[in-house]
Amino acid sequence: MNNFSLLAATNSLLLPPKTQVYLWVGIAIYMVVLLWIGFLSSKKISGMKDFLVAGRRLPLWMATATLLATWFGAGSSMGVAETVYNGGIRGVIADPFGASISLLLAGIFIVGLLRKHNCMTVTDIISSRFGKGAGVYASIWMLPVYIGWIAAQVLGMGTILNLLTGIPVFWGTAIGAAVVLIYTVGGGMWAVTLTDVLQVGLLIIGLVIIMPFAISHAGGINHMVANLTPGDLSIGWGTPKSVNDVTYYIGTWIIMGLGCMVGQDLIQRSLASRDEQVAISSSVFSGFLYLMIGVIPITIGFAARFILGTDLANSNQVMPLMAMKILGDIHPIIMTLFLAALISAIMSSADSSLLAGSSLLVRNILEAWFPVRDDQAMLRRTRIVTVILLVVSTLLAFMSKSIYALMINCWTSQLVVVFLPVMLALYVPKTSKACVWTVMVTSTLVWLFYTFVNTCATGMQFEELLNSDLFERAQTCGAVYGFVSGILCFIFIHLGEVITQRDTGKRIDE
Repeated sequence: MNNFSLLAATNSLLLPPKTQVYLWVGIAIYMVVLLWIGFLSSKKISGMKDFLVAGRRLPLWMATATLLATWFGAGSSMGVAETVYNGGIRGVIADPFGASISLLLAGIFIVGLLRKHNCMTVTDIISSRFGKGAGVYASIWMLPVYIGWIAAQVLGMGTILNLLTGIPVFWGTAIGAAVVLIYTVGGGMWAVTLTDVLQVGLLIIGLVIIMPFAISHAGGINHMVANLTPGDLSIGWGTPKSVNDVTYYIGTWIIMGLGCMVGQDLIQRSLASRDEQVAISSSVFSGFLYLMIGVIPITIGFAARFILGTDLANSNQVMPLMAMKILGDIHPIIMTLFLAALISAIMSSADSSLLAGSSLLVRNILEAWFPVRDDQAMLRRTRIVTVILLVVSTLLAFMSKSIYALMINCWTSQLVVVFLPVMLALYVPKTSKACVWTVMVTSTLVWLFYTFVNTCATGMQFEELLNSDLFERAQTCGAVYGFVSGILCFIFIHLGEVITQRDTGKRIDE
């Protein structure tokens, strides 16, 4: 077992003392800078519009950078490298491939229209077209998405801090979560955007530096390809053994490819853009950039098999271990900057999801039941809710072992419950409230029923089930069946309504 495998197995730092000092000081400075940005940004927050959508003043370059940083977090860096290291490209279809598609499609079909309607959240359009009840229902089902996403990010922070400093993952997770909470509650969307620009720039530079060295350390690209199996390098569905295998494969594409199109974190950045054209362009640009950058963690994950061996005790640590190995050989300061940027980029995804979840809960759920007219009171309520959401997400992170699995498992409800109502609200103006309610409820019931039937008989404890492949497959297949059932419901009901209206019109004419 080489030194870096031993490091992952024992969680004991084998770095020179001088390098350890660089790491401690660099990470501490980085976190202080984030808190300082949050403090300065808090002075620009005068109301809910500033807190949720940064006063709608983001130019193209800032909107693109913050979208890219939102997508590129623990799942896209550490999670992808971990999954590729363990199983190949087919395991990361959802992210980065599906996630890139979602940014492109959202830019083409959704964000411009929502920005034009001056929405503050993605479910605002559902509420305005189909009533508050429909908006509340969709928003409730979006909350698990952001709780799970935040949990994935804080778990990533805890993993890195554990590796670099030796502190337990529990305390590393708690420290990272606390920093995210402080600057997000203080500065809102403006603080999130400013930190995103810095974070994503440093992270991309670090990844671009790492990749050629990783390939070289692994023996070159030809050596890597020659020693990887066709299954490792394929994004096809392989040889399916059952209908569920095909369904699962389709689900890995559409859960993020379509579901993330209506993600509040994506939409919130587009709504913060200066105008409709900036919203569209930033989403499309970030989609192309994300796909290009997303190839790098895949390459690093494969290279890690040759450099670190295949016996890592904690494969969540593949990305930071590779950074320590490769950038540490160049200069410890460069390694420190990258690792600090990796932590910070993970924070950027966490704060984005935190802000998205609190926005939905306050604006589209609590406001529907307990309205508050005073803007400052609404702002205080949002900040309190933000604290509660982070606490719940951190508790969930303590129960999960895989960053990538936690991340992917949380997106299903957006595809099942939210995607169709948003698209119907934007593109099918004659859709009735009854039709939309039937679509949402049917999709939800089919999804939950399939997931429950295929997991309840296992006898697993909740924590064990959460970390199992069985749960992920059941949720993914159930989401596809629920989504398809929603489409079929819409077709039958809408056609029935159109035929009824046409017949009624004929009788009136007669």
